Amino acid sequence: MSPRSEMVDLLASRQKFFSLPQPFYNDPALYELDLKGIWERQWIFAGPSCQIPEPGDYFTLTIGRSSILVLRDRTRTIRAFYNTCRHRGSKLCETERGRLSSIVCPYHQWTYDFTGKLRYAGRMHQTFDGSQYGLVPVHLETVGGQIYISLADEPPDFATYKTTLGPYLAPHDLANAKLAHVAHLVEKGNWKLVMENSRECFHCATGHPELARSFITEYSASELTELPGVEALWRRCAELGLPYADSERRPGGNFRIMRLPLLEGAVSITMDGKPAVKKLLGHIPSGDIGSVRWPHYPSTFNHVLGDYAFFFRMLPTGPEETLVTGYWLVDREAEEGRDYDLQNLIKVWDETNLQDRDLVERNQRGVNSLGYRPGPYSQESENGVIAFVEWYCETMTKFLGGKGRKIARVA
Repeated sequence: MSPRSEMVDLLASRQKFFSLPQPFYNDPALYELDLKGIWERQWIFAGPSCQIPEPGDYFTLTIGRSSILVLRDRTRTIRAFYNTCRHRGSKLCETERGRLSSIVCPYHQWTYDFTGKLRYAGRMHQTFDGSQYGLVPVHLETVGGQIYISLADEPPDFATYKTTLGPYLAPHDLANAKLAHVAHLVEKGNWKLVMENSRECFHCATGHPELARSFITEYSASELTELPGVEALWRRCAELGLPYADSERRPGGNFRIMRLPLLEGAVSITMDGKPAVKKLLGHIPSGDIGSVRWPHYPSTFNHVLGDYAFFFRMLPTGPEETLVTGYWLVDREAEEGRDYDLQNLIKVWDETNLQDRDLVERNQRGVNSLGYRPGPYSQESENGVIAFVEWYCETMTKFLGGKGRKIARVA
């Protein structure tokens, strides 16, 4: 049986509201289908735009086997290209972040400008037409200071997400924020286990003692307005002119956005619940505004508070391995040592990420056992996990029932 046929049969036979059959979490062939059906077709969170504030600033990321170069050009437009020379395919930029005066291949010095056009190719034959050999572009969108890319030739809709998220983030002015810290972590677990773990706080009270100091860990109510503090926060946000209401949960949707309160007395996700940064983030009128929080499948979840923002990105690096990256953003005028202490700023999410790594890796080891059987999700406390898994199954079913991904056009 081919891997495609195996996945089709497994998707058709899986029990709804249950965890996935074992091969979804560890089979190399099914992992390759994930890359083709999800990671090479969907919009992927690449990183915050404020990490490349000036022309020539760039960063790289890898999706599957493809390295991507994201940079700001001389008109301040953000662009993305495959990080691959058009001569003989050498990787152009090896470092994670930096600044360029031009894009030069280290192998034979083919040189490109920031729009991807080939400007120099030495010792080529007279009939060589350099205009046909620009860098291969990657689709790119920005919203509220976040950069998303898609490797698909025809990406899925982004407009709905952009128009929903944009108003929530506008008061925080994240495009003009400052990147205070970046942390990478390799988790020895399938990317779906990483996302599942992030979509419930069923485990938070015991698994994340630092987070539980300021974070409401119980969301089992059928309506968010039934939870303590929600209606009061939403009334305050309405008075301040800030978006707050729970975004509509659409069938098959890959995101959900809301502003929710912290524990009573807490105004930020810190060890003591007090602000980590003296300067408010952007142009918000108050720091006591809960947190804007949202996942976007398959690659990110995020929290934006009155004083800082935390972005979480996950990228698969193997059937049982995921690269997790955390980004902490503060107001661009905030100065470390004067307006914030870096260790205090990152403490809660840094500890939470390490704890989640251990939970995911233990989960992976258990899933790999001969004794693993899919188990039922809690329909009271794991609705976020259910929503993600249903999205994944619907997306892969659609992919396997249609044609494969088209090859990106070459400019």
